[in-house]
Amino acid sequence: MPDANPSDQESLHCMIRKSNGSVSPPRPEDRGLRYDLLLPHKEKFTATNAGAIASVVKDLVLASQTSDRFRVIGSAVEAPFENIDFCPLAVRRRWLHGGNIGFAEAYLNMLRSQAAPDLVEVHGRCHVAAHIKAKRPDLRVALYLHNDPRDMKGGHTVAARATLLANMSAIICVSDYIKDCFLDGLDMQSALASKVHTARNGVDRTLAKPVKKTPMILFVGRMVAEKGVLELAEAASKILPQHPDWRICLVGAKGFEATGKSPYEQSVAAALKPLGPQAQMTGFLPPAAVRALQEQAAIIACPSVWQEPLGKTGLEALAAGSALLTTRRGGIPEVAEGRAHIVDAPDADMLAKSLQQLITDDTYRHQLQQAAWNDYPFTATQMAADAAAARTAAINGVSDT
Repeated sequence: MPDANPSDQESLHCMIRKSNGSVSPPRPEDRGLRYDLLLPHKEKFTATNAGAIASVVKDLVLASQTSDRFRVIGSAVEAPFENIDFCPLAVRRRWLHGGNIGFAEAYLNMLRSQAAPDLVEVHGRCHVAAHIKAKRPDLRVALYLHNDPRDMKGGHTVAARATLLANMSAIICVSDYIKDCFLDGLDMQSALASKVHTARNGVDRTLAKPVKKTPMILFVGRMVAEKGVLELAEAASKILPQHPDWRICLVGAKGFEATGKSPYEQSVAAALKPLGPQAQMTGFLPPAAVRALQEQAAIIACPSVWQEPLGKTGLEALAAGSALLTTRRGGIPEVAEGRAHIVDAPDADMLAKSLQQLITDDTYRHQLQQAAWNDYPFTATQMAADAAAARTAAINGVSDT
């Protein structure tokens, strides 16, 4: 069977797309440390419909003090994020390796004709990081975890995570919750445990000062069961008829692009139907439109019912100075405690009770908005600095052998 990834595609040159639309070749200088950041092969590194991991990687690079030292490796897209060195690759021999390992093989094949980076940072895929390290033991490899590794191929078991800990130069986690998930069952007193770091997700504030809010409850995110959208819709249907000046707006789709409504989205729409014009489901919207709604909304709901690692939408709500309604799940309390209304049991009844309080108690709602605005340390700059410290430790710290 022929190679599914022709050699000319395997060697697609890396590029930087500038803000004026022009494309420049890679920079010839090789001063300073160099980092390759590998995306999962299905992630789309584009402003149009970037997934959660691609969005974090974009912020990591642009917020870094040394953004010119990074190269992002991902599947080809029509318009990658601007001002970032992006290298598109096609999966190599998918028929043999599958998608993720095939993408890792394409990367390893490219490195045969290039100088190796100082650190290979694999985002979101335990088995890809392990595969690259096994094939190229000379490389320093870091694993950047955006989700619970216990649910991932290559990270399910304590033994698998112990092997990763021994072989990786660093494990970087988006929250302390994910760090604890990785270390679950491992010896936390071991010297190797110092290789596990937290670079808490962060987003930069776009507003220069607080703005007047409108009586709107906003949800932004994927329309899937674990996000608690149906529970929120049911709660709003119970409460909003009593408050005709308020409305609810749900933004998002099942994935990160415009699609037809899934059965779950149809259930959400049915729950909202009694509200008539007080409810709106926009579907997928571009980032600028989402940001405008976040800046307006008096209340932003992030009602996750699963153990959320640390979603960006909650951070964006705080950055906008909105009153955040969220749940005690996963890494959310790390940023929400003392700054948001947190629900311990995120069912429709509890969310309805919370919405009633937030709508009717103006003083309480304004206090949350002020707390969100006045105490917001979760910037992308801080996230990038924490990740930079972890990379420095990976290169100069504990041995990965």
